[in-house]
Amino acid sequence: MVIANLADVIREAIDETVVAFFTTDIGIKAGPSVSTTADETYVPPQADVTAVIAFNGAMEGGVHVSAPFHCAVGLAAAFSGDELETFNNTAKDAIGELANIIAGAVKSRICEDMINLTPPQVIVGRDHQIGYTKPLGSTKCYFRTDNGPFFVEVFYRA
Repeated sequence: MVIANLADVIREAIDETVVAFFTTDIGIKAGPSVSTTADETYVPPQADVTAVIAFNGAMEGGVHVSAPFHCAVGLAAAFSGDELETFNNTAKDAIGELANIIAGAVKSRICEDMINLTPPQVIVGRDHQIGYTKPLGSTKCYFRTDNGPFFVEVFYRA
């Protein structure tokens, strides 16, 4: 698969999954997204919470879902169905599962049987950044919700 084509497939999987899942399954209005490539400049929302899922096999890379605390708490509350005031273990599990849903959608669009997903890891800390040790492609989609902004990044080397 050509990388430009791969980026389009990834972008469509993210957009469709986030908008459909958030609006239909958990009742949060999400969208529209702003999509960028690795070389485009865009100031993302503050990343206080990031769920990371790695994948390997036919494609090396992973998925990030990042949000400021207030957005992560709101998304987690809607997903879990619990009233949440702070980012606790319930919120951590919910954000990890949201990342898992998005990673699964990307996996199914690219090569279902040949990509393995790791369990989600959730990183919490004011305005942290995630770095890569290898040169990887990146497709990012930025979303707005009633709870605030968040972004999804798929990083990859095919």
